[in-house]
Amino acid sequence: MSLLSQSRAPGFVAALGFVLLLLAPGARAQSGHVLNGIGAAGQGWAGAGMANPQDGLTALHWNPGALTHTTGSTLYLSMQVLDPSGSVASTVNQGAFGPFGPPVTLSGSTDSHAGPFPIPALGYIHASEDSPWAFGFSAFGVGGFGVDYDLDPNNPILTPQPPNGFGFGQLVSEFALLQVSPTVAYRLSDRVSIGFAPTFNYATLKVGPFPAAGPDDANGDGFPTYPRAPKAGAVGFGAQAGIQYDAPSGLRLAASIKTPQWFNDFSFDAADEVGNPRTLTFRLDYPMILSAGLGYTGPSGFDAALDVRYIDFANTKGFDEVGFDQTGAVRGFGWKSIVVVAVGLQYKLTERLPVRIGYSYNENPVKDEVAFFNTAAPAIIQQRLGGGFSYVAGDRVTLEAALQYGFNNSIEGPWEMPGFGPVPGTSVKHELATFIAVLGVNVRL
Repeated sequence: MSLLSQSRAPGFVAALGFVLLLLAPGARAQSGHVLNGIGAAGQGWAGAGMANPQDGLTALHWNPGALTHTTGSTLYLSMQVLDPSGSVASTVNQGAFGPFGPPVTLSGSTDSHAGPFPIPALGYIHASEDSPWAFGFSAFGVGGFGVDYDLDPNNPILTPQPPNGFGFGQLVSEFALLQVSPTVAYRLSDRVSIGFAPTFNYATLKVGPFPAAGPDDANGDGFPTYPRAPKAGAVGFGAQAGIQYDAPSGLRLAASIKTPQWFNDFSFDAADEVGNPRTLTFRLDYPMILSAGLGYTGPSGFDAALDVRYIDFANTKGFDEVGFDQTGAVRGFGWKSIVVVAVGLQYKLTERLPVRIGYSYNENPVKDEVAFFNTAAPAIIQQRLGGGFSYVAGDRVTLEAALQYGFNNSIEGPWEMPGFGPVPGTSVKHELATFIAVLGVNVRL
């Protein structure tokens, strides 16, 4: 049965949640840049569980219609630590850039130093047996990406910008998206519940160099270079809604929609080659997500879950376009929309100790041919294996833990140049794996 806890007291926590959220850096390398699960139960099931949530964080994240499964007031706290292992390799054959060389073939590989990243999460749910209404609040990171590559004279893409090299030089990126959702659910009948939440978002982004702005030649040396974009913030809004159906047989069905999260432009206070002020802008929305879930609670402490979701990157501002415009600025990341499938199994070794395992697979949003344009955002993980457990420590406290591994994946494509397109005799290859550890506590107030 679900571990959405029961208690007897009203709750509070909104201000605490907002403070906690402000301390959180971004999640990286999930289903694209979308965090696939929140909390130990969700990550132990590799993102599955929207129809059969094992704690309140999963319900708040994927299906607000499931909030009516609990009674009383429960506070959910979680700390996730994500450690990515990424690298970029590139090759430029002799003479690939014509009169600009190189005189010999250059090839090298460089590891990213980004991470590990702590990602806290907070949730709160209040429901009463005497009322069809349930209320919740959540505050957690829902997406991100980032790399940290040192300048590398042996790796062409990380050599200095022209005229002293061919690449970007030192490359650093960091995107973090934080979401706050006050949530309400209503029990239409003993079998059917619906839920709704407006979503309020704050995102930060920094990229250096910043290829989404045209290069400038303020020093007049004939070699335009891309500026660096210091960290800037943007605010976004959206909504989510879900429905839950519980059949008498223990079968559970759920569906939900997260609308796109529409953001204002990031505005960066940058500088040109000689230090004159230059304002850069870029818009990066969060995609619409459609989800459907199947859950089952069987005899002898057995639970199962299957989730399928569609993430619409291809129609999301900032991800929808690719290539260079007439100024040499990169139009966007050029991601495709993807389908995600996650499955989870749970068995109660004792009434106090359920254990779980999960696996998820998603299509890669980053195609090989756009590898060059995604050097700052190689979110290419496709398979994850998770596992974890909960321990009911008493009448009011449940402890949770999970581990998850994102299997190493790679993409490889050609170098791109404004006005020329793919450059023959060049390649850019990204590799990425992730490791996640999660600890959580659920407290009945």
